[in-house]
Amino acid sequence: MNILAFDTSYEVMHVTLGQNDTVLDSRMVGNTEQGYNSAYLISTIADVMQKNNLKMQDVGALGVNIGPGSFTGLRACVTVGRVLAQQLEIPVVGIPSFQIYSMLNSKKEKTFCIMDARRGKAYAGIYNKNSDPVMNPCAMEYEESFDIAKSEEFFIISDSRMVKKLEENNLTGVNFQETGVDYGFFLLKQTLKHLKNQPKEDFNWRNLKPLYIQPPPITISKKQT
Repeated sequence: MNILAFDTSYEVMHVTLGQNDTVLDSRMVGNTEQGYNSAYLISTIADVMQKNNLKMQDVGALGVNIGPGSFTGLRACVTVGRVLAQQLEIPVVGIPSFQIYSMLNSKKEKTFCIMDARRGKAYAGIYNKNSDPVMNPCAMEYEESFDIAKSEEFFIISDSRMVKKLEENNLTGVNFQETGVDYGFFLLKQTLKHLKNQPKEDFNWRNLKPLYIQPPPITISKKQT
């Protein structure tokens, strides 16, 4: 089965085409001065399909990163996933970003993913060695997240902002933004895993939603009365 996986949750977009878990094509596109990488999602998908002599009707399932991540990026990614899945009448699998990044861990029993959510809070999640969730992504105070990170021997994965805060607390984390890893391959593997282990009905396009743990950092002024 041909699977198309894509991710616009951070500053590098991933578009991966696979036949089951074999990668046929994979692209990584960064943000530019002209716009965010999500602006190139449709054109990149079209190019990948054309270069591999396939039509969208040849795709049997979709895999999409649902977050945590950029609000704008997640909205774009999920919207495209919903539209394509509805039009093609195929399953679309939403994979949390932490589950994708946890596949970096090949050293320890558990992975602790922690990202800066700003305003004194962190996004955090724990995964076992098979990248299955032990603690689903949630928001918590910085100090609480540091206490969890110190509570046992974790493989810690973080982002650029949180890595510095971890170091200040005598903790070491792998910055997923600096690994150079093609996370599209990880997304593809997680998509296939979920398709094998769950009923197809779970992956209806109507069920695909961004994992917005907190509201966007936007203040809306109250109307004058």
